Amino acid sequence: MAARILHNSQPNITRIIRLLEKELGCSLFSRSNKGVTLTREGELLYEHVREAMQHISFAEEKLKTCVNHENGQITIAASEAALHSVLLPALHGYRHDFPGVQVNVQSMSTQEAVESLRHHLADFSVVTKPLGHEPDLIIEELISLPDILIVSKDMAPAEQNPLTLKQISSWPFVSMHRGSVSFEMLRGYFSRHELLFQPSTFVSSLSQILPMVTAGLGAAFLPEYMAKDALDSGTVSFVPLFDKPPVHTICLILQANHHYSIPATELMARLKHWQHSTAKEHQSAPRHNESTAKIRCD
Repeated sequence: MAARILHNSQPNITRIIRLLEKELGCSLFSRSNKGVTLTREGELLYEHVREAMQHISFAEEKLKTCVNHENGQITIAASEAALHSVLLPALHGYRHDFPGVQVNVQSMSTQEAVESLRHHLADFSVVTKPLGHEPDLIIEELISLPDILIVSKDMAPAEQNPLTLKQISSWPFVSMHRGSVSFEMLRGYFSRHELLFQPSTFVSSLSQILPMVTAGLGAAFLPEYMAKDALDSGTVSFVPLFDKPPVHTICLILQANHHYSIPATELMARLKHWQHSTAKEHQSAPRHNESTAKIRCD
């Protein structure tokens, strides 16, 4: 199979592998009647070669972009919340204006996106704001997405009165995995009130939280836009709180002193423009928390 892919002969591929193993002084493959598998040394070499090939491929695409500003490739590292709230709206008209540009969106956590930028495997990132200080990167805030607390219809309190964080601290919660920005935000939120945040169910993506809540596995904090349809249909219920929930701040993260192509610069400009227009809309339209509080007071 390797010989076919490489347009070479099987004996020649075997010979080259033998020469490489001799040169390195170790076996790269374990051979048996069932085929070949990588040895521990082979796996170690593979990981380094794979990263090197990613760098080479990325460099080739960057060179194509420099030669022709209307073509080329943009690689964006984006978190799930940033993709749906900011990146997709900005890409809506971009495809029409730059049809020759290939846009690659890599879905990853904030921490992974930061490392991807540092290793030059992405042009820029659109993610939730990192919890720590990143002096070697430029971080520009785009939009803030406040969380709301939601529960299934069966778990909803009988009355829609605001609750304290202490009153809900013993509830079962659905949360992003430990170490994620979302989890750390909520852990800090509870900690500031001298409480522990102890979820009973962990998920690997924000989109998995709503189905878990709907199934009655626990309450959850989620950006309001992600729960809007379920709230409107009555699938889940909103729980008002006295203590203001944390806010996801979506940021554009850039490499300092980096030269960006015209297509990449244009897309970043659209992200910032969309941010300003959306901020005005949010100022004129009350959020779910604010409108609920107003109705209750009236």
